[in-house]
Amino acid sequence: MLAAVALGLLLARAPSALAAPEEARPPADAAPPPAGPTARERAAEHYRRGLAFYDRRDWSMALAEYLAARQIYASWAATSGAALCLSNLGRHDEALEMFEALQRDFGDRLPAAAKDAAQRKLDELRQLVGILEVDAAEPGAQIVIDGRHRGEAPLRAPLRLTSGSHWVRVFKEGFAPFEQRVEIAGDRLSRVRARLRPLARLGRLRVMEKEGRPLEVVVDGNVMAKVPWEGLLAPGEHTVALRGEGNLGTPPVRVEVTVDRTVPLTLSAEELAASLRVEPVPVSATVAVDGVTVGRGVWEGRLRAGAHRVEIAAPGFLPESRRVVLGRDHTEVARVTLERDPSSPFWRRPARPSRFVVEAVTSAVLVPSFGGDVAGTCIRGCEASLGAGASTVLHAGYELGMGLGFGATAGYLAAAQRLGGRAITVIPIGLPPNQGTVDDRLALRAALLGGWLGFTLPLDERVPLHFRLGAGVLTGSLLDERTRGAFLSGGGAPYTLGPYVQKHPALFLHATPEVRISLPLARHIQLSAGIAFPVLVDVGHPRPAWDVTQAVPAGEDGRGSFPAERLAGPVLLTIAPGIGARYEFY
Repeated sequence: MLAAVALGLLLARAPSALAAPEEARPPADAAPPPAGPTARERAAEHYRRGLAFYDRRDWSMALAEYLAARQIYASWAATSGAALCLSNLGRHDEALEMFEALQRDFGDRLPAAAKDAAQRKLDELRQLVGILEVDAAEPGAQIVIDGRHRGEAPLRAPLRLTSGSHWVRVFKEGFAPFEQRVEIAGDRLSRVRARLRPLARLGRLRVMEKEGRPLEVVVDGNVMAKVPWEGLLAPGEHTVALRGEGNLGTPPVRVEVTVDRTVPLTLSAEELAASLRVEPVPVSATVAVDGVTVGRGVWEGRLRAGAHRVEIAAPGFLPESRRVVLGRDHTEVARVTLERDPSSPFWRRPARPSRFVVEAVTSAVLVPSFGGDVAGTCIRGCEASLGAGASTVLHAGYELGMGLGFGATAGYLAAAQRLGGRAITVIPIGLPPNQGTVDDRLALRAALLGGWLGFTLPLDERVPLHFRLGAGVLTGSLLDERTRGAFLSGGGAPYTLGPYVQKHPALFLHATPEVRISLPLARHIQLSAGIAFPVLVDVGHPRPAWDVTQAVPAGEDGRGSFPAERLAGPVLLTIAPGIGARYEFY
């Protein structure tokens, strides 16, 4: 544990702890230096500046100084400092490459503790860096990621990128450029198919430098060749700059290329003493410097020292303009995070694809009262239970991407209600009615057929809310089972009756509003829960009623019958909470 802590402290102070005095400055017994500083002395001065910036945690400035020192005279002290700055700036892929260069170029000269610390940092960075393969690109196409040129297609090896969002651009003269945002996960492989489309109509651009100096031509972030250069480009606006050794170059300028014409452009190179790096969020944002669009995503380039205007814009975000002041021989990093524009349609939830839907629902069915002349007259001295039962329903249909759906419904419903001590009469033939009570059990059993209309409203990315209105018919039977009948004959003698059962055809129309919520269980499969409110309207003809032709004993009064009573009311209100399984396929 103590060893690990010690290595961590060593790594944190690597620019000083890893310094190699014999590499950063000439030995004491060296011959008198010639007039002017040597390469080592100039590198050592940049290194000392970098160390001062590093101690102030100004990673960008420290990185610029370490890279300048490394360019003049490569030392492992400057290399390790640059690697640590890149890591602190979140540019983990570049940090990984720099640490690998440290081991490759200076491995034998690194102290043991420094070598171990660098190895630990390498292991850590490899978990933060993913791999990207660019496939199907035209041979010779330039591959640029986050404004950084990464090679020509076909690449000899996959690219390593810091985990997160990146902007990929693949360009070749005569083709429309390919641009795409990619998400990279640490220690994982991602692929992009960068197929380029040949341009049918082209324009030409001819670029010259006023003094004829052999500078590189950079068009839309891609190095084309040295001036003078002439090439084919897509019609429209392009960004052009010249880049030479040291600070020589031109700021980016905008040029309009016209179909079937050659547009001449002459630029005058100058000293660009400052550097600017723009890191926008989102990575697909467009970056403009001093009114010239320089590309999408991360942009880095040299500019004149002084004030500049940086503008960042992206669909769905509020644009931002920022004034930056660049000091001579300094690098400024502008990190710009755009805020979402809440009024933009960009953030409207995208429509899901249209799909077929099958849902099976099992519900408990609650019936407050069957109504009619049986349950509807159970008032005084009568006990009525809550009607209860169950239903199983299958919904099948089609939902459009906007959420509107329609389909068919089939199922089965059964519910029953018990009544105790209900007052009723038995009517003997030719005699006055006998008063008494009976117990009833009313039962509805019916098949359900119909259709439905619905709408799905996503509450979030994974939990949709479904509204559905079903309609159709229920066809089946209504049953009344009468037991424990107790009556008095006309002479006052008691007698009992039962059981007697009658079953009658039943036909109802139903309208069923329903609301359900779904939770994903597996791909294409969801569990659902909800509640429905079926409303049943009796349309049978005749409506189900007790058949008076059925004779029953009337005690001393001989034979009789129960009166004609409707077994259900004209409208039955029910409640059906239930659970189900929903399957969607495209």
